[in-house]
Amino acid sequence: MSLSPLAAIRFEYGDIDGFLDNISQTLTASGLRIRGAVQTRGAEGGECHCADMDLTTLGSNRTFRISQPLGNGSHGCRLHPGALAECSAFLERELEQGADLLILNRFGRGESEGRGFRDLMVKAIALDIPVLTAVRPTYAQGWSEFGGDAACDLPMDDAAILHWLATVQQARNAA
Repeated sequence: MSLSPLAAIRFEYGDIDGFLDNISQTLTASGLRIRGAVQTRGAEGGECHCADMDLTTLGSNRTFRISQPLGNGSHGCRLHPGALAECSAFLERELEQGADLLILNRFGRGESEGRGFRDLMVKAIALDIPVLTAVRPTYAQGWSEFGGDAACDLPMDDAAILHWLATVQQARNAA
């Protein structure tokens, strides 16, 4: 198992946010300080033809609306970069107070292009806090370019995630 403190769950289908939330709850119950955010979606309706997208922080349970309607005639929603930046700044302040793991809902388009949670991941690694995220095949190349040899890929499997984190923690404690 890789000792890399930067890991992504490779997934194409399934409830990755529910999976990450369950991992967070399991680790929190074992006494670890988990920080990060998972995505939730509201109901479709109203003038917007898409579901609202929120990020809910782990531990502090704060919600950030990260979608914005594009206006009349649009057929979708768009990521609200200001809300994502606000969530990222909030999480950075939490990391500075200490954490055992940072969980982020996705390494996606923004991160592949140098935005999104990318700087927050770098900050966490600089603070010696492991990072767990998820990546779809569409953004696998961006993930590989970002993480290089310092990153590892994991399956969407509880035991694999728990084993990875235990291995990373053992290496940190031995240093």
